[in-house]
Amino acid sequence: MIKLGSFFRKQIVDRLKKDIAKAESLFVVQYSKLSSPKMTSLRASLKSGKSRLLVTKNSLINRALKESNIDGLESFLEGPSALVIGYDDVAAVSRILAKFSKDNESLVLKGGFFKGAILSKKDIETISNLPPRLELIAQVVGALKSPLAGLVWTLKGPLNKLAIVLNQIKEQKTIKGQ
Repeated sequence: MIKLGSFFRKQIVDRLKKDIAKAESLFVVQYSKLSSPKMTSLRASLKSGKSRLLVTKNSLINRALKESNIDGLESFLEGPSALVIGYDDVAAVSRILAKFSKDNESLVLKGGFFKGAILSKKDIETISNLPPRLELIAQVVGALKSPLAGLVWTLKGPLNKLAIVLNQIKEQKTIKGQ
């Protein structure tokens, strides 16, 4: 017969594994001395950024990470730590965390995980300075469109000149014909 505590720990680890499997990015933050209203505010900000803040025992987070084959975050899980799971844009989540940690010194960014790479605090702050995803896509599309637009105008130039010359010849003939 399984003990009740073991049953609950297994349920928590299973839930963490499911969340980690869906995650685009993971962040570890230290939240000591962060008041409950500020923690609630952080959770609300993260929810708008399509992410979650999970507070549980470090040993359970470690177990879920190991079972999900994610290595390297163990060193960040010391003291009162929370796991932030980002489901969408990594820049949006890191922007929320960086802004909140600047406004509240009680929240400390420890590190993160994105696409197989471990992120340091400096990496997270660098990512947070990137423009939003849609803006980056617009910049790439603009950069790709610019040479094509120039090519179109270059190819269209001689045709425009030909049309102008033909129109002038037509006008001259109509003037002579009068």
